[in-house]
Amino acid sequence: MFILVGEKQLDHYKEFIIRADQKLHEQIAEEVMARLPDHKAIHILDLGAGQGALSQRLHDAGYTITAVDENPDDFRSKDVHFHHIDFNKSTQVAEFCEKHVNHFDAVLGIEVIEHVENPWEYVRLMKSILKPGGFIFLSTPNVTSWLSRLTFLIRGQFHQFYDVDLSYGHIAPITEWELKMILRREGFTNISVKPGGTLPLIWLRKSIKWMIFNGIGLLLRPFMRKGTKEGWCLIFSAQKE
Repeated sequence: MFILVGEKQLDHYKEFIIRADQKLHEQIAEEVMARLPDHKAIHILDLGAGQGALSQRLHDAGYTITAVDENPDDFRSKDVHFHHIDFNKSTQVAEFCEKHVNHFDAVLGIEVIEHVENPWEYVRLMKSILKPGGFIFLSTPNVTSWLSRLTFLIRGQFHQFYDVDLSYGHIAPITEWELKMILRREGFTNISVKPGGTLPLIWLRKSIKWMIFNGIGLLLRPFMRKGTKEGWCLIFSAQKE
């Protein structure tokens, strides 16, 4: 998107609230369908499913979906098999992993890795329950976006990782370079990184301060080097050897 006017609106899929940036679930679904086009033969785990908006979307596309989340009262989909796991209880996580070693054709970790204390262990968990040749799909806030770089320059904090963001669990900013390194070190191949969500080049909002901020971003953008400048989030996909 080149230009956005006004504030972003909360997205839904059917009756499900999407707790992710605008367009992100659609983009994830497109990436899954591109990587795994044979819908009927594919079993996908949605690890951290929320209300089940993405799980339902992929179910409607023809995939077999299993959803996992720590809040069973929040999950809404009646079409998707659901497991309740308290991620703070290592025994529950270990029990689920032991039952599902090399089990799933794909594992989704959408807007989750920034909530965990150890991203290496999170990727290893996903790898352990993924079939050889299967794919993982992850997304996380893009801390190298033009907006996040400018925010860090001014405030010394990455965008989406301010003190207020602790209230909903954003504790672990992770760069594109770092997550690609983790995936490589853990033996994943065919690694792809794409911008996700909605971050326009020009964002017209009522705040004069924001308009100045946006203008400075446009001026500095040509000097921003390595890393993906576009995207509110980054979408990673990779294949297990």
